[in-house]
Amino acid sequence: MVLREDKIGQSFLVPLELTELIPKNHICYFIEDMVNELDFRKLEKKYRYSAGKPAYSRRMLMRIIIMASVDGVFSSRQIMKLTNENFVYTYLSGVESPDFRTILRFKIQARRLIEKAFQTTVHTAKRLELLNLEHITIDGTKFKANASNDNNLTEEEIKDIKKILQKGIDVDKEEDEL
Repeated sequence: MVLREDKIGQSFLVPLELTELIPKNHICYFIEDMVNELDFRKLEKKYRYSAGKPAYSRRMLMRIIIMASVDGVFSSRQIMKLTNENFVYTYLSGVESPDFRTILRFKIQARRLIEKAFQTTVHTAKRLELLNLEHITIDGTKFKANASNDNNLTEEEIKDIKKILQKGIDVDKEEDEL
């Protein structure tokens, strides 16, 4: 068997389009589309006429937090690291690398919108059969929906979404204490 030459240190050009490095069926595109459907006006309103350095896009922060949750990453420090080291996160962040404190503040500030984003993502993924729910709890609980039973989430699904969000905040608090 022949060995390949070690090419560390060799110069190369990264494609201008990060999408060339990400498979066309990657879930990051689904997350991007879902986040684009959310209404950020309320969150962005306070930044419109404020002085100082421009804040990071609320949509961008939402995209990387949802992607991280899909990947099982809840630490804001780890999310920050991923924006520097992973093409998918680099793409979703628009080649920005927000500080972990910025990510954590957004998690706390936009908690309700993040919950809504998770609900929308889970619902749409189920509808498009992108999500396989192996454990389904049927307890008869109903939630206000858009006139369709397909738009309902079970109480268990909502609790799971809230647990994911809380786990991310708890992990960040633990890391801050170290």
